[in-house]
Amino acid sequence: MTVIKEQAIELIKRLPDDKVFYVVSILEGLEGLYSEREEIRLTDSQKAYQSLQNLRKKGTAELDYKAELIQALEEKYESLG
Repeated sequence: MTVIKEQAIELIKRLPDDKVFYVVSILEGLEGLYSEREEIRLTDSQKAYQSLQNLRKKGTAELDYKAELIQALEEKYESLG
C-alpha cells in the first residue's frame, strides 16, 4: 500500500462515524468518474460484449450434451422409426 493510501486510512480512522458517511459518498463519486473513463476507451463492440456478459447467467446444472443430442434427435425423428 502506498504512503498516501496509508495516510488516508489513518485520517478516516480518526473521523467520527457521521463524517465517514460523507467520505464514502465522495469516494463512490470518484469511482463513478473512473469507470466512465474506462467506458470511453471501449469500442462499441466491446461495450456490447460487456453488456452481454453482465446479462449472462451461470448455470448450476451440469448438462450431458450427448444425451441431450440423442433425446432431441429421437424426438425429431421418432416418426421415421
